[in-house]
Amino acid sequence: MSNYSQKKSFWAIMGTLLLVIASTALFVYKYLDDKAHDEKWKDYDECGI
Repeated sequence: MSNYSQKKSFWAIMGTLLLVIASTALFVYKYLDDKAHDEKWKDYDECGI
């Protein structure tokens, strides 16, 4: 394998890994944000406002 091909492979794998980590972090953030929002407004939903 040539040096150029190895560098290209490395950056492709790193880009994919970064994309997976970023999307996972976004899903976790949205889940926690929605959970906090629901918890904040839970009392108001129960009293009918």
